[in-house]
Amino acid sequence: MKGSRSTALAGVVESPVAVVAAPVESDAHALMRMIDRMSTDPNMTPERVAAMFEVKERFDAAEARKAFVAAMARFKSEPMEIVKRKLVSFTTRDGDTTSYKHAELADVTAVVCPAMAKHGLSHAWAVDQANAQIKVTCTVTHELGHSESVTLSGPPDGSGKKNAIQQVASTVTYLQRYTLLAICGLATTGMDDDG
Repeated sequence: MKGSRSTALAGVVESPVAVVAAPVESDAHALMRMIDRMSTDPNMTPERVAAMFEVKERFDAAEARKAFVAAMARFKSEPMEIVKRKLVSFTTRDGDTTSYKHAELADVTAVVCPAMAKHGLSHAWAVDQANAQIKVTCTVTHELGHSESVTLSGPPDGSGKKNAIQQVASTVTYLQRYTLLAICGLATTGMDDDG
């Protein structure tokens, strides 16, 4: 009897037990589940539910800010070179000739935009004109919603022989270029600050 039992067991092969890890719940999901449970509690007042949602909004904002900072750090580690290619030369009102090279706005965006997009970042400009000043704000936004901005302003560019509209357009383009460089913490190769 003993021998037949061991013979029967000899054909049994133990299969390994697969260990499946339980999915890890994110802090945001855990907080939402807690809010959901509390909102169904008959003793919960609307004010307390609203307060819980404010906590969730603050939590989301903090997470978005952290994601923005991490994305900007990764973006800035990208090898980027923005070269000044455009030669500008004009005669001033005093009769002197001014000449310099600069990177055009297209040169900046061609390098910056693809690198930003890889890390969930995008940018936009807002333009305002008042009291003979043009103000341009460049805002960089992360895909989770956190954004940061830089604003620069200046008068219409009266250099050369530009008409009034060209003077405004020149200043807008100039400020767009420099606000984007400033918010990204970048500089053009051999950049001329007097440009």
